[in-house]
Amino acid sequence: MDDASGKTYYACVIKDATACCSQGIEFKLRKGLSYPEDQSKITVKGTFATYKEKKMTYSCLKNAVLER
Repeated sequence: MDDASGKTYYACVIKDATACCSQGIEFKLRKGLSYPEDQSKITVKGTFATYKEKKMTYSCLKNAVLER
């Protein structure tokens, strides 16, 4: 949760093949789906999109679904 805005952001971390580096991507679930409560491994599928917030451009997967 961002204390300044009060918004909650969800992201998954993607490790490379050697597990030495990682990258994260924010995701926004399709309406009607719930966010995972645990920290288990998940697969997220969605549409890559960008959005602006406070003059910054961010990327995310929108209309995402979770697969286990």
